Amino acid sequence: MDNNQVKWYKSLIVKVNWIIILILIIFISILSWSINELASEEISDQVKEVNLENAKSLKTNVNDFLDDTENIINLTASFIGHHLDNDQEILELLEQVKEEYSVFKYIYFADTNGKMIIHPGVYLSSEYNPGERVWYKKAVKKDRLIWTDSYLDANDRYLMITVALPIKNEKGELLGVLAGDILLDQLSSTIASKKMGQTGYTYIANQSGEIIAHPNFELVKNKYNINNLFNYGQVYNEQIGSLNYKRDDEQILASFVSLDRLNSIIFSQINTEEAFLVRDKLKSLIFKISLIILFILILTVYLINKKYLLKPLHQLINNIIKVAKGDFEVQINSNREDEIGKLAQNFNYMTEEISAAYQQLEAYNQEITALNENLEYQAYHDPLTQLANRRNFRERLDSVLANKNEGSIILLDFDNFKEINDTFGHIYGDNLLKKFSQLLLNSFSDNVFVARYGGDEFLLLLKGINSSYEIKEYIYKLEALVARPFLIEESEFYLDFSLGISCFPKDSNDSYELITMADTAMYQAKESYNQDYLFYQPDMFNKIKNKQDIRKILRLALKNNGFKLKYQPQVNTKTGNVETLEALIRLKNYSISPAEFIPVAEESGLIIEISRWVTKRAIKDLAVLNKKKNKSLKISINFSVQQLNDLDYINFIEENMRANKVNFENLEIEITESLLIHQEQKAINYLNQLTDLGIKLALDDFGTGYSSLNYLTYISFSKVKLDKILIEEFLEYDNINTIDSLISLFHSMELPVVAEGVETEKQLAKLKTANCDYIQGYIFSKPLVFSQIIEKIDQL
Repeated sequence: MDNNQVKWYKSLIVKVNWIIILILIIFISILSWSINELASEEISDQVKEVNLENAKSLKTNVNDFLDDTENIINLTASFIGHHLDNDQEILELLEQVKEEYSVFKYIYFADTNGKMIIHPGVYLSSEYNPGERVWYKKAVKKDRLIWTDSYLDANDRYLMITVALPIKNEKGELLGVLAGDILLDQLSSTIASKKMGQTGYTYIANQSGEIIAHPNFELVKNKYNINNLFNYGQVYNEQIGSLNYKRDDEQILASFVSLDRLNSIIFSQINTEEAFLVRDKLKSLIFKISLIILFILILTVYLINKKYLLKPLHQLINNIIKVAKGDFEVQINSNREDEIGKLAQNFNYMTEEISAAYQQLEAYNQEITALNENLEYQAYHDPLTQLANRRNFRERLDSVLANKNEGSIILLDFDNFKEINDTFGHIYGDNLLKKFSQLLLNSFSDNVFVARYGGDEFLLLLKGINSSYEIKEYIYKLEALVARPFLIEESEFYLDFSLGISCFPKDSNDSYELITMADTAMYQAKESYNQDYLFYQPDMFNKIKNKQDIRKILRLALKNNGFKLKYQPQVNTKTGNVETLEALIRLKNYSISPAEFIPVAEESGLIIEISRWVTKRAIKDLAVLNKKKNKSLKISINFSVQQLNDLDYINFIEENMRANKVNFENLEIEITESLLIHQEQKAINYLNQLTDLGIKLALDDFGTGYSSLNYLTYISFSKVKLDKILIEEFLEYDNINTIDSLISLFHSMELPVVAEGVETEKQLAKLKTANCDYIQGYIFSKPLVFSQIIEKIDQL
């Protein structure tokens, strides 16, 4: 088959035809259903009406039969009333009535003494008492002619009904009861002639639902109860009407009318299938006509579509395939003015445009190919140094580990690189990284794979090298690289670094774990004063484990109120009064120093939640303190660099200050230079928002770090706190002039000075001589809980 030829079952024409067929089928189905419903309703009404008329006709016939029977009984009773003393004449009368009216199975008279005259004669036992029989009792009770329900004869076991009439004398005294038995098969014979079609017939059911007359006398004999078929009680109460029911998998349509004298219902019914035979024939005829119309219409539509649609569409498909194969010069020749003609014109225009665009696309494709190659390169290389990046290093290391090779990795981190960036700017730092990276590439053989890990960190993969002796040879080469200064724009820079080394497979066979181990060893080397490189050791993990334990303790403390605040006073050297209390956080149930758990809290981010707890607790204590002492005492709290990320902290302070009715001037926040060094502009904006509220700022730990005075010019500090190390260093060696000059410098900037960690009277005396404004330390008080510090204030 031609590949350009559309398969018939996928053809658009076939699909269109199927849609038309579907629409016609739906239309025909709706039409057939409507006709069927209309015919069914009309036929049903007619059948119900015929059934009802048939039932009424039977009711008339049965009533005539009953009337004749009652007349015979009445005449016979009238005659017997004049011949009661002559049993023979009564018997002869009964014989004559029986001969003329064969409807009676038995006719008999029973007097009040229990004597019974019956014809034809039957044997009656000595215990038989007619006065106890239903027909006798009912006739006497009703005092009129009555009909009994159907019952089984005691002797011959015939199914029958009885008509009975009480006979009285002229005085109205009861003489006896005249009765006649009528076999139900006679009644069934009477109604057997009432037939409709092949399946229609009539029958009679008594009050309890038992059939007492039916063309099939077996149902009468077996006392078949129609309650098994439908709710006869409801039918009996309605007296007249119609119903549908199911019997032996056949649907029956019936009408009924009451027969009051026998307390019965006459039914006339017919099989639904026969009743709706005309409707079914009509339905079949409609279906056949519809199929013929459908076939003609489909054939007509197909032939028209084939001529005017299919052929042009096949031509269009073939031309589109040619275009897809790169033949953009193909054209469709068509003079038609209809939609197909417009389609051909637009196709020709499209191929012209594609041909022009294809040449442009070729040019774009070359550019995209080059761009993809560049993107792929960038995905595996550092954009600044052009070294392999972290992803590239991990994949290379995974490949080496998968081949079960031995080796080691070295993680290098510069110790003083941030100082260079902060002092000279990032341009100098970037150029320095580029020069160092180029040295790394040029200094090692192919068995060393070099990558930039990030920032000022580099990774070296030493393939086949994992002995300490061999690794040290590479360490010495690295040290030689930074032994000479780097010249950047006529400025010389010396670099120091710390190294961490992990080996495989000795330490691990997992790339992530090996890098983490090297990182751990590198940070241990940074903390060491006499080592610039360390091999990973398992005990280093204990330090990490210790940090994890502290993090767990801090989380539990936040959850279970496991923190407490202690306060250390700052005493005015001139008045001797306590003016400020520094809030210092402690763990309630653990003797872990803040110097140990605060860095862990900062690394884990828990410091934000802890700082909020400190702030809230300190503000509440400040409110109580000012109320009890009736003076404007201040409380200072420490601020971590991590809190710059708590964007809602300022609102948090403001809400708590206002809730506790505390003046903003009574809260002091202590910050360190490290906060300003790491995120200078962000920190300045943040701190200015605090001072705008009226909160005081103190520069803490002056004398550690860079001790730059530059920040004092554009941040509104209220005081400067000299670190304990600075106090000890200069006062210990009687170098009071340095402290004196430093304090004088701060006073010239109108900044009060607080000396921290003052423990001896000698230190106190020297600081007073140097005009230090405030003293904080054990000389006055160690940190105390809130209840104790209140008492201590009164003592100072």
